[in-house]
Amino acid sequence: MREIKCASLGYNCKWKHIANTEELLADITAIHLRDVHGMKAISQDMLAKIKNAFMPPSEADAAKFADVKTKVYNCDIGPKCSWRYVAMTEELIVDGAAVHAREAHGIKEFSPTMIAKVKKAAQEWSLDSDKKSKVA
Repeated sequence: MREIKCASLGYNCKWKHIANTEELLADITAIHLRDVHGMKAISQDMLAKIKNAFMPPSEADAAKFADVKTKVYNCDIGPKCSWRYVAMTEELIVDGAAVHAREAHGIKEFSPTMIAKVKKAAQEWSLDSDKKSKVA
């Protein structure tokens, strides 16, 4: 389990996140930088900076996240859309899906019905299940 704080990347931001894998934490951090700080793309230098900022979480934070199950949502809004989002909570899944729906599918208002649909479609994710789905 690793943690990153946005402030450790040089931003005046209190956002932090904990994830079970460095790969997932890097992806979530990239999404945060895009959605909150307007970073269009993550360069190799920025990816290295992100990975260098990873640290072990405090014992209290690790205990809070110990039982959290990572979720994955595969977009079913548009035909043949292959976008997916992996996050630690359903709320983060919904936030990511709302941003994607707006940017990729032109949906300006993410209704309560859509929120419920995304939450229902989100499934438990693990690195092992992800590797199996890529092989299949």
